[in-house]
Amino acid sequence: MAVIFIVISQILLYLCFSILAGIFILLLVPSKYRPDIKIPMHTLPIFIIMIPVLTFFPVLDIALFLAPRMGKDIFESLQIVLTAYTIGIAWSFTLLVSSLLLLLITLEKSIRKNISASLGLLFTFGLILTVAWTSHASSMDPVRGIIGDFIHLTAVSVWVGIILIVGWCSLNHKNWLEFLNWFSKLAIGCLVATALSGLFLMDVIVDSYIDSWIVSYGQGLILKHLFILPLLFYALVNGLIVKFNITKDPTFNPTFWIRVEGVILFVIFTITAHFSQQPPPHGNYLTSAEVSPLFQLFHNNSIDSGSTITFAMSLNTLCFFLLSILFIVLMVLSFFNKASIMVSVLFSCLFVTSIYLMIMVTTVLL
Repeated sequence: MAVIFIVISQILLYLCFSILAGIFILLLVPSKYRPDIKIPMHTLPIFIIMIPVLTFFPVLDIALFLAPRMGKDIFESLQIVLTAYTIGIAWSFTLLVSSLLLLLITLEKSIRKNISASLGLLFTFGLILTVAWTSHASSMDPVRGIIGDFIHLTAVSVWVGIILIVGWCSLNHKNWLEFLNWFSKLAIGCLVATALSGLFLMDVIVDSYIDSWIVSYGQGLILKHLFILPLLFYALVNGLIVKFNITKDPTFNPTFWIRVEGVILFVIFTITAHFSQQPPPHGNYLTSAEVSPLFQLFHNNSIDSGSTITFAMSLNTLCFFLLSILFIVLMVLSFFNKASIMVSVLFSCLFVTSIYLMIMVTTVLL
């Protein structure tokens, strides 16, 4: 039950970072380069207050775990975690930066908009840095881990944040071409930064990417990476096809497709939050309890620390490959037929499921 609360808190935390980053960036963008947006400034204090609350759940979880083992009550255990553990010290900085950001929002009317937005964005990045400080990667390699996790989370937060605010808070689709001209370049930069920092983090955390699929953390990695495929599809739709349609038909409303892109990014957030609570596959020691239940569905034979994965094609591989092609076609048709968001997302999930099953039935344990 505690794991569920932590996973939910992580998902909400990522959303808070994204919304704050999106709001502050769009406040800095001149109105002629974006559609008219009703930016929910009154919700900013809520999202800011939620950050130290949400980041406190892992701190409390460790305190509850240590209290009976140290023979102390929860308050003494909590004091030890806050003063002696990295996650507790980092949370203290999170609380401090959140307080400063909340103070800035309170004084926002007396400060020039571009200055307050710039400072707000800087504080948001500072909050992301405190979270990167407590990541799995930073515990294994403090310098590379913190840098990699900070770049990774910052790039995704900027990308998702702008999509969320524009997708759900825009009042019209004025200046959409001007918006896409700069946002497409920014999205490409965020994608490259996310990919490179992801590779950087895997080099720190994972000894072998393919062999990591045996454990739950590795299963999370492959699912997250597979969802990047439909994400690229919708990014391409927004960057090229939507832009072409707007030039041909000024009344074309592109908001729908940026919302679909946002939903896919939210799915990736959810996968990241869930599997980030699993221990990373670092080292050669592996117990049967650490083997992923998902992986065991395809391989019920004995698995140990010496097990490695290779690939062997079969008829099942071909079947799932053809099925994935079918769902790609349906994703394309959903665009031209203006299907609902849920239909488009469903086809995307089925496409990812087909590719995942294709890979899993092709794996062979040695």
